[in-house]
Amino acid sequence: MKMTLNITLLITMTIVLGCGSMGLCEAPKPAGDHAAVICAVKPVATVAPVPLDTKSTDATDLPLVGDWSGAIGTDPLVAQVIDMGKGEYSVNMLSKFDTRDPKLAVLTGPADKLVSGTITSGKYKGSTWTATLTEKVFIGTVTGSVKASFTLKRVMRLSHRLGAKAPAGATVLLSKKTKDINETFTKGGGKPCGWKLLPGGVIQCAPRAGSIITKKKFGSMHLHAEFRTASMPDKRGQGRSNSGFYIQNRYECQVLDSYGCEGVKNECGGLYRAVAPRVNMCAPPRQWQSYDIFFQAPKFDASGEKQIEGAHITVVHNGVLIHNDVVMAKGTGNGGRRKPIAAEYLLLQDHGNPVEFRNIWVADLKKPKTDKDQK
Repeated sequence: MKMTLNITLLITMTIVLGCGSMGLCEAPKPAGDHAAVICAVKPVATVAPVPLDTKSTDATDLPLVGDWSGAIGTDPLVAQVIDMGKGEYSVNMLSKFDTRDPKLAVLTGPADKLVSGTITSGKYKGSTWTATLTEKVFIGTVTGSVKASFTLKRVMRLSHRLGAKAPAGATVLLSKKTKDINETFTKGGGKPCGWKLLPGGVIQCAPRAGSIITKKKFGSMHLHAEFRTASMPDKRGQGRSNSGFYIQNRYECQVLDSYGCEGVKNECGGLYRAVAPRVNMCAPPRQWQSYDIFFQAPKFDASGEKQIEGAHITVVHNGVLIHNDVVMAKGTGNGGRRKPIAAEYLLLQDHGNPVEFRNIWVADLKKPKTDKDQK
């Protein structure tokens, strides 16, 4: 037993050191059967902010909404600007992106008169923030117990996984070459999908047309998919650009406009109602984002009927590890009512919102392959 534990520890250390040598030391390290594959596609790379490129087709095209970066005094300061509809905004003020640290302040109101309440905790306790937001600059002041000013510029943080090429042998479900989505997807029973095929190999959910499923069934796999949520500022919670990827029609990785939200288990990146993401990596609405989902199918006894080990799921959202080898004894949500299975189709959910998808492919994990150095 002691020898087995030592060997396991050695393997784990080797994987961690391998990831660290790629410059990923500060991020959580993947584990599980396919850790080497996960490391190879750099899932824990940080997402660096760069100045907004209004010509980029990957960035959000919404005025004001999204990421801003700058400084308050000598300290870094970033902001997430969320459209709440009817000319109102909510702005999270943070020391850095992609953290579960408490917000420094939350400003609300119209763009030309954003204000906070009195801050009740933290470094800025007893202060009040006011700001003005335009397409070119976000400026503000802090008064009260702390006096300071800040200036932020618009930035975008795009996943390095956007446009990832399918490795040799992968099943390509959607690409720029797609001419007919009915070749790989169906509504079930052989019926046409009913979703819209847009230029560039993009498909858009046709609200109330029904969810679509792949014609091919999959077991253990690496799923790469890119999606873009719609801007629905007047909606809240689960009504805000909702969809999802249902692995084996049982395990849902949620798609939702959860930009700037808490990041709970029924929001974007969550294993629906089961496991919250480590951090909320949801991008602003109308910005392309990526999922890389590593799924190890459940294991069964010799009869093939009794599950002896649950499914393993690792999720990389926008290039950042948000679920690390999570073991699922059963499916999520309604999927938990279905009997575990070795292989089944992939479902893209219609939840009544026009979410868009592109560049979807599946690689078999029985013989792990990566797309290292292809992008």
